[in-house]
Amino acid sequence: MPKNPFQLGWNKGWDFLLFLEGGTPKIEASGFGITMTTDIKKGESPSQTADRLVFKEQRNRKSIYYSWLKSIS
Repeated sequence: MPKNPFQLGWNKGWDFLLFLEGGTPKIEASGFGITMTTDIKKGESPSQTADRLVFKEQRNRKSIYYSWLKSIS
């Protein structure tokens, strides 16, 4: 399967793949041992979609990290 990666400057460690699935444009983000996929929303650019996807994952990881810190205090 040919890859179509593009880079976002602040998202080091992530690779992105833009593809169509059933006529719906999607982006797959791979990095740090996980892979996530999301639809590109109407009026959204691929880089905005990738930004939204990675921001959501970073927010989840930060939340889990701070929960862990509270549990060991």
